[in-house]
Amino acid sequence: MSILDSAFSSMFNKSEQRVNSSIFEGFGSLISFSNVHTPSKMKVRNALKISAVYNAVEQISNDLAKTPFGVYRDVNGSKERLRSHPADRLISLEPNYLMTPFVYKKLIGNSLLLRGNCLFKIYNDNRGFAASCEYIPWDDVVDVKMIKGELYYYIKGMKLPLMSNEVLHFKQFSLNGIVGISTITFAAMQLDMTLKSQEFSASNLENKGVRQGVIETDKIIKEKGGIIQGWRNAMAEKSADRIAVLDDGFKFKPITITPQELQIIEQQRFSVEDIARWFNIAPHKIKSLVQSTNNNIEQQSLDHVTDTIQPIVTNVEQEFGKKLFTTKEKENTYVRGNLNVLLRADVKSRGEFYSKMVNIGALNRNEVRELEDLNKGPVLLDEYLTPVNTYTESQLNKNLKE
Repeated sequence: MSILDSAFSSMFNKSEQRVNSSIFEGFGSLISFSNVHTPSKMKVRNALKISAVYNAVEQISNDLAKTPFGVYRDVNGSKERLRSHPADRLISLEPNYLMTPFVYKKLIGNSLLLRGNCLFKIYNDNRGFAASCEYIPWDDVVDVKMIKGELYYYIKGMKLPLMSNEVLHFKQFSLNGIVGISTITFAAMQLDMTLKSQEFSASNLENKGVRQGVIETDKIIKEKGGIIQGWRNAMAEKSADRIAVLDDGFKFKPITITPQELQIIEQQRFSVEDIARWFNIAPHKIKSLVQSTNNNIEQQSLDHVTDTIQPIVTNVEQEFGKKLFTTKEKENTYVRGNLNVLLRADVKSRGEFYSKMVNIGALNRNEVRELEDLNKGPVLLDEYLTPVNTYTESQLNKNLKE
């Protein structure tokens, strides 16, 4: 039975009810704990040596960090920003004394992509509201257990485990909804092959194309060690114009790169495409412009926001909403990430969009100013415009009566 088969069978075996047992029993090897090796022993620091992986993580985490989050309340169908709420301060102003909001959100993105999980311990103020949070490296998580219906996190260096309501636990792809699994875990074989092709190319570059070979001669050689060592000494020189002289009829015949080896080197270009698939990111975002043109790159950027960033933002929004509000607040209070920051197009496109939205009455002119980070204008700009040719029947009757 494969690792994945074992994981799924242990998760969905309803006849066995686990009590006081580890969440990872049956598929612990899929979880990127510090004491558990992924297939091919792929480690995070090795994966980040691949430029496409590093750039994919950097791009996605930066986009998450740029997205502003805030606490809102639904008041009769209208949303109201609650800047005075402790959760709003934690999310958008000061998560803790060590981090800015940008660093805080970027850390969430990095940990999700590289570890599959991101954990923060919540500290409450004297009123019971979440006031700050402390980052806990996922490698420090020793175990996660379900005990009598409550989830407990066992952390290295902590005497007592943390309960689920004491932590913010963001998770990526999950097989049980409780802990996530890193992309690197599943992509280990692909990433390992990419690293080896990089090492192969570097080795050829370092040797300047001179690799293994044989020295030929028609004579019978009794002492071979001296000849081999002499060749090695000559080729070990760091000089750019190193020269080796063979006399007495000796000839060096290099073992050249085979077509298969050349394909390994060329494979590095195709691995970028595979890495883009693993991290669900548009290839042009990790600087691969092979299939990008001026006509489709804007659409690809929109797809990047909706397909790559929005699911992560929604994941973060819901974890904040679940852990940072009281039961009563959850009825009409929520966290929202503003993706409009990532969707801002060029000035011309924005102008056309705002013009259409104002003309159909979807936005008023002061709302447009707010979206552009401008101060509000006169009260007159709060009024919504309606085109004359789109008046409703009631509006027409009212105008006729007047």
